[in-house]
Amino acid sequence: MRILLVDNSKGWGGAEEMLFSLATGLRNRGHYVVMFLDEGSETVTKFVRADFNVWAFQRKSFRLLQSIIKMIRIARNEKFDLVHVHRNHDLLVGKIVGYFSGKLPLVLTQHCRLCKSTFFVINLPDRIAAVSKYIADGMTERFLKLDSKINVVHNGIDPTEFEHLHEDFWCRWSELIGKGPLLGVVGYFYKNQEELIELLPFIKDEFPDVMLLIIGRDDSKRKFLEKKAEQLGVAESVLFTGSIPHAEMKHALAGLDLNLSAFRREGFGLSVLEGLAAGTPFLGYRSGGYPEIIEQGENGYLKDTFAELLQEILSLLKDKDRYSKMREQAKKSVSNKFTIDNMITNYENIYKSTN
Repeated sequence: MRILLVDNSKGWGGAEEMLFSLATGLRNRGHYVVMFLDEGSETVTKFVRADFNVWAFQRKSFRLLQSIIKMIRIARNEKFDLVHVHRNHDLLVGKIVGYFSGKLPLVLTQHCRLCKSTFFVINLPDRIAAVSKYIADGMTERFLKLDSKINVVHNGIDPTEFEHLHEDFWCRWSELIGKGPLLGVVGYFYKNQEELIELLPFIKDEFPDVMLLIIGRDDSKRKFLEKKAEQLGVAESVLFTGSIPHAEMKHALAGLDLNLSAFRREGFGLSVLEGLAAGTPFLGYRSGGYPEIIEQGENGYLKDTFAELLQEILSLLKDKDRYSKMREQAKKSVSNKFTIDNMITNYENIYKSTN
C-alpha cells in the first residue's frame, strides 16, 4: 500500500516513538510510506535521518492554506491509498488533503483522551485506532456513534532490543555514587511528578539514600518541581537527568529499581512497556491505560490512593525475594503480548478494512 502518515507534533515523546516504529515496520513489510510533518520539528530531523520520504510544512496563519494546497498537489502525484493522521487536530487537514487527492480513506490514531473536539471533526476518519481501551471508552462516552469505527491497537516494542542491557547505566553519574534505591519517572513534567516528590520524605525514613530520577526535559515546569523538593526538604534526593536518547533509554530503565508514575490520565504508557521489558517493575495508580499493561503482583502494582502507593513501594523494596521474582516476570509479561509485529499487523488490518 501507498500510505501517507501525517503528524504536526513539534516534540518527541511516546506517540512519536510509536509513529517511528509503525513507519519503520510498514516500510520493512514493503509498504510505501511518506511523512507530512511540521516544519522545524524534531520529528522532521529524526525521520530524515532514518531515510524516510519527508515533506515539512508550515502550519501557522495564512501559511496553512499554502501548505494544504502543496500537500494536495504532492498527494495527487504520489497516488496514495490512504491518509493516516496521528493527532485528532490533524483530522481536518487530513480529510481535505485526502478528499481532493481522490477521496482517500482517513485513519486516526488517538493517543490521549479527547479534550476539545466536536463530533463533526472527530467523526471525519473512516477508522480510528485507540492506543488503549481507556482511550476508546473515553471517545465513545462522549460520542457513542464512534463505537463502530474504533479498534484498540496497543503500542508495541521489539523484545529483542532488550536482550543485552547495561544495568550499571547510572553508575557513571557522580551524583548517584553510593545512592539507592533508584526510583525513576519518565515523561513530560505535566504528568504529576510533584506527587512522587511528595512521597520522598516518607520513603527516606526507610531508605535514607533513595533517589528520585526525573527523566525528561520540560523547562516550563522544572522550577516548580525544584521548589516543591526544596519545600519538602528532599532536594538532594531528586535528580533531573534531562532527556536521554531513546537508544539509551532501555539501559536507563534497566538501571532503575522501580519505574513510577503518579499520572492518572496516561493514554497507554510506552515507557512502562519498555521498563517492563528491561525487567523493572512499575508502580502507579489504577487509572488510565495502566491496567491494560500491569498484571497485579506479577509485573507491578496499581493502587488507588497515595497511602496505598507509598505502602506498596516500601513493601516491595524491603522484600528482596518478591522483588527479584517480579523483575524476571516483568520481562516475560511483555515479550509476546505487546510487540511491534502485532501492532503493525493490527494497523494493516485497519487499512484493509477501509477499502
